[in-house]
Amino acid sequence: MGKVALKVAKRVVLALLSILALLSALSAPSAPSPALVLAQEAVKSVATVYRDGWVHVKVEAAVDPTEPSATLQLLSSSINNVLVTDEGGGPLAYDVRGANITVYTLGVSKVVLEYDTVALTSMTAGVWTISFTSPYPLTLVLPENATIMYFNAPPSSIKSEGAGGGSRLVLELSPGSWEISYVLEAPIISPPPSPAPPTTPPQGGAQPPQQPSPPILLPNALMLAVGAMVVAAVALSLFLLKRRGGVARVVSSATCLGALDEGEAKVVELLRLKGGGALEAEIREALGLPKTTAWRLVRRLERKGLVVVRKVGNQNVVELRGVAEKELR
Repeated sequence: MGKVALKVAKRVVLALLSILALLSALSAPSAPSPALVLAQEAVKSVATVYRDGWVHVKVEAAVDPTEPSATLQLLSSSINNVLVTDEGGGPLAYDVRGANITVYTLGVSKVVLEYDTVALTSMTAGVWTISFTSPYPLTLVLPENATIMYFNAPPSSIKSEGAGGGSRLVLELSPGSWEISYVLEAPIISPPPSPAPPTTPPQGGAQPPQQPSPPILLPNALMLAVGAMVVAAVALSLFLLKRRGGVARVVSSATCLGALDEGEAKVVELLRLKGGGALEAEIREALGLPKTTAWRLVRRLERKGLVVVRKVGNQNVVELRGVAEKELR
């Protein structure tokens, strides 16, 4: 009888241990499935450096359409203007965590990632330096008229694209940490055309000196008509300036200071024609600009104090400062 009781007790203990192990497994949090980390040979990366220190990065990666997501390493954790699309140009959802971006790729075979960053470059005493670590082979395009002063390791290749004042140095870099210093030459400005040589007088003697043309005298009636037109034009200008107020003052002050380049002037003129404000997407479409170029133009105008950028839903509204201040009053 004692042996039977001992066997029953052992079976009860084993059953209790099995139940406890099952409960422990069920209560433990399930580990998330790891995202697909892309291999070097599946990624093509290009970083284009601009004269103001901004860097535009474009990454093309082949992915497995059966995987739910893929993770790419960024060149910096501080990025702006992120755009992720599939092979057909359709937008993809993503999640940025530190220096990594996870793209949800189920059903697509190619990912195109674009972003801007200003965190890679610095300038000291006129010498620019770009520093980054890339896990993938990378093509680095330096600004126009750049001269390399230093690099911490020899690139795989260096070539020049373009000619004259528009030439750019293109470096093929292997995966790893890079530090490259360069200086920028002043842009080359073509000299004005030489004046045409004086016409040789015909043979047979010198030409007589030409007499100055007598002044043209306008009839009194025509002079009165011209004067009336000038007065009307001045009155109309004053009326428009008074009506538009802040817009005219902002455009006039910016033009007089000569602080705008061609692209900035086009944005200001477009805002003036639209009554002082427009969506950033409208500016991009009206001027035919890439998304990153339009974003940089608007941010430069904002730093110069000429425009105010407001977030309305998912859109950025850009207004000339005079219009924005008038609405706030």
